[in-house]
Amino acid sequence: MPEISVIMATARNSYPIIGLSDVHIFEPTFRSLERQTFRDFELIIVDALYPSKREWIEQRTWGFPVKYVPPHPNHRYWIGRGLWGVCEQLNSALLYCEGELVVRLDDCSEIPDRDYLKKFWELYQSGYFPMAMHVRYHAGKPARVNEEYFKEGYEARFAQMPEEDRAMLLKRLYGEGGVVRDTRWPTVERRGRMTAPPEWFYGYSSFSLEAALKINGFNELFDGVKGQEDQDFGIRLDMAGYRDIFLLDKDLWVIEHEHYPPKVSSPQPFKCNYGLIQYTKRKGLFKANTWTLRLEDCEWIRRNICPNCLNYERCLGERLGGRFYVEEDPLFRDWLEHQNLFDLREERMNL
Repeated sequence: MPEISVIMATARNSYPIIGLSDVHIFEPTFRSLERQTFRDFELIIVDALYPSKREWIEQRTWGFPVKYVPPHPNHRYWIGRGLWGVCEQLNSALLYCEGELVVRLDDCSEIPDRDYLKKFWELYQSGYFPMAMHVRYHAGKPARVNEEYFKEGYEARFAQMPEEDRAMLLKRLYGEGGVVRDTRWPTVERRGRMTAPPEWFYGYSSFSLEAALKINGFNELFDGVKGQEDQDFGIRLDMAGYRDIFLLDKDLWVIEHEHYPPKVSSPQPFKCNYGLIQYTKRKGLFKANTWTLRLEDCEWIRRNICPNCLNYERCLGERLGGRFYVEEDPLFRDWLEHQNLFDLREERMNL
């Protein structure tokens, strides 16, 4: 069995990279994995558009095992409806993992460092769950906050915020002409290496397979609406006893090529994933997908969590209106009535 399982969820078409329209979505990732000095790994890709990319994978011979699979039948309610379901995809990937350490990559990513997986494994052997940061690339070079980026960049065009706010936010985060990169970067760069709070558990992170099974994977209550499932995962790892081991290092980073949005829909929010995180913390619910939310629980969140949220005033002027959920949205009722309960350990045994 391999030491590392690299997992990736994708729901984009085959050529989504902005400025590199003739480059296949997997080409940068596969090319950089082929160059890794650490060879004891497998790659697992769960594709919401399966089998659209199978031919590209199978027409080449790779120096590592590749498992290219659709979302598992037990984990495809939202994906099956053409809606956002990344937790379903990541849990599907966990079913197929054989490695002791699981390393996440996003699609359209590239690893410049040939020793990337080697460093991850060595840090894991030293007691850490290493994490990486990302730098955005546009048309094959670092993306910068300029007119070109405002016209074509992903965050400038597709971020879920009013268009007039995007340019202002980008300039505040990265500076005029600055490189578009991970918001954690300045802090990590000053320190060189640091253990991070669980709220900093973003994509390009790692964790042991045993830890993922202990907390029963990614919380599928976060699906249907995009965002914050990775932070929730880190917080629940922390609650389960994996504390002070999330390691960031200024030399651990990846390239994320600017890309067009996925082919699954991310609808207007009908519930607040940040409110879900706060509820999970308040209730100490580190094991996901073993409990359900009732309408009265959602009302409790609305009364007890929403008014104390740091974003409450801003939220009042947005669709959620400080309410946690939008009762008039049919998708909310759909979400409430279709909560997936399962045990990943058992599912792995029955695979």
